[in-house]
Amino acid sequence: MGLMAGKTSFALGTSLVCGFLGAGKTTFIMEQLKSTRGRTAVLVNEFGVLGIDGSLIRSAGVVNVVEIPGGCICCSQQAGLVESIQTIAEEIQPDVLLIEPSGIAEASEVIKVLEDEALSDVIRLDAVIAIVDASTFLEFSEPEAFGAFFLDQVTNADLIVVNKTDLVSPTERQRVAQRLLELNPVALAVETAFCRMETPLPSKRKKGGRSFGKSEPGMECVSITPEIPLSEDQLEKFTSAIYQGKFGQVFRAKGFLPTPDGGSVNLQIVGRTLSVTPFYEEVRPRLILIGYNLDGEQVSEFFKSNRKST
Repeated sequence: MGLMAGKTSFALGTSLVCGFLGAGKTTFIMEQLKSTRGRTAVLVNEFGVLGIDGSLIRSAGVVNVVEIPGGCICCSQQAGLVESIQTIAEEIQPDVLLIEPSGIAEASEVIKVLEDEALSDVIRLDAVIAIVDASTFLEFSEPEAFGAFFLDQVTNADLIVVNKTDLVSPTERQRVAQRLLELNPVALAVETAFCRMETPLPSKRKKGGRSFGKSEPGMECVSITPEIPLSEDQLEKFTSAIYQGKFGQVFRAKGFLPTPDGGSVNLQIVGRTLSVTPFYEEVRPRLILIGYNLDGEQVSEFFKSNRKST
């Protein structure tokens, strides 16, 4: 079962889909859209100035996608979030609104904005959903790993989607389930692979959120527009350079890279996991890297050097 139409005569039914970088937020939304009833709008917030996820969602046939790039809606883009929601409600008038914040957003801060008086007659927050990666959750949920913002997403969720369970052992799955129970005993936890699930989404959420206090993950973002097509060999050199740390400590990379045949590939890197798939929609080349101590000049130099060799 997917999302049910949530619009009433007073407020727009809204779900907040949180999750750390690469956990599967966009995949979850695309899966839900397959069975959504009614007119749906998706609001996507990207940490970088170049949007990636909005194009992926549009490729699933959803035209009502609004993007807020260049900062988190939990802090620097709060005003943009309110304005975008008001515009969506007035101009698109959907039955359902899905909001995907950046992977480093604090859920409690976004909840405060969504439950503010300015939006009280515009939306109704039905559910907060947290997507977690089963293969990295135990490591990342340690207090010294990524700080309060990671735990903030889990503890404020009504539904926790434990994704990528196909990558872990039954014992690991049990340990993840126990840790989630300790962090949020009232949330419904559902195990999935590729965010595929039959469980209906919660509704009628009680107001309020639990905050761990302000937390700065300290991550940086580099956004570039690689105009020159990359051959398979050049793409392999680029991903190897990422893993070798030549651009800094890259935790997440994603984007659309042009290929010599005139097409594009969708590059997705989460930690040591790499995915490169053809992307058949028309899209502008763009790439973002997220991590620590990133060297944007080295990234640009890589593409400049490959421009000379083509």
